[in-house]
Amino acid sequence: MPLAGSAGHYPTINYLQFQNTFFYMARLAEITVQKIALEYLRKRCKRRWWIGKIYAQIEARTKRKFGSKRADGLLAFKHWLFGTYVISMEAKSFKTLPAMRPYRDDWRLVKNSLWAGLVICIISGAFFFSYRLNDGLWQFLIPFNAFLGGAILYGITTFRHYSHKRVDVIDQLQQYPANKQWLAFSQDSVDSLSYQKLKKLKRMARNQGIGILIVRSRKEVKVLVRARFHWHWGKDFLTFYSKEDDIKKIIN
Repeated sequence: MPLAGSAGHYPTINYLQFQNTFFYMARLAEITVQKIALEYLRKRCKRRWWIGKIYAQIEARTKRKFGSKRADGLLAFKHWLFGTYVISMEAKSFKTLPAMRPYRDDWRLVKNSLWAGLVICIISGAFFFSYRLNDGLWQFLIPFNAFLGGAILYGITTFRHYSHKRVDVIDQLQQYPANKQWLAFSQDSVDSLSYQKLKKLKRMARNQGIGILIVRSRKEVKVLVRARFHWHWGKDFLTFYSKEDDIKKIIN
């Protein structure tokens, strides 16, 4: 039966549009996100910085003395300026969504508040009362109250700040040292995050120099946050990885 109001014709379906829509609706497996994101980074490196061969591999492990941790992706090549250049990657899909959600770390909140209280105590001058006064009580009571009051005030006013939060996926990526570190997320997993959680995730990644890639389709990857370059003075980051010698033979 023709659709009502279609003048006897069925609606035209754009197959490519349908295919892309289906891809967005589908839940991407983590291995798919890994492969697409790694290939995107490989092409990005080849387009800009590379000299010679590029090593690109999923499932790269660190050396035993560094915990034998497994990175979802590792790239290495010779940069025309910086020499041996290493990029690490951690990929997540909808199934690992909890690892992408920022959550408050109470111990981090306490630690940050105590540091802030100490700074407030020193800046306010209360710290120096312990040297100026001879009274056994006030000599320590004034700086202690300034320290405690400053810590409590800081904790209350910054209770929801991203600096008191953690994200498991960022902690995981930090185990894979590199000149640049990237997180790769599927579009469906990012869409499942609330606006506030995504905003905090972006801030935390940007604050630590970590880049974020969004895999939108098999041919489309979006850079949400740009990665920042990290130095490893005197050495290259391949020293952390178990296949260091094999990788250097390839890229050299």
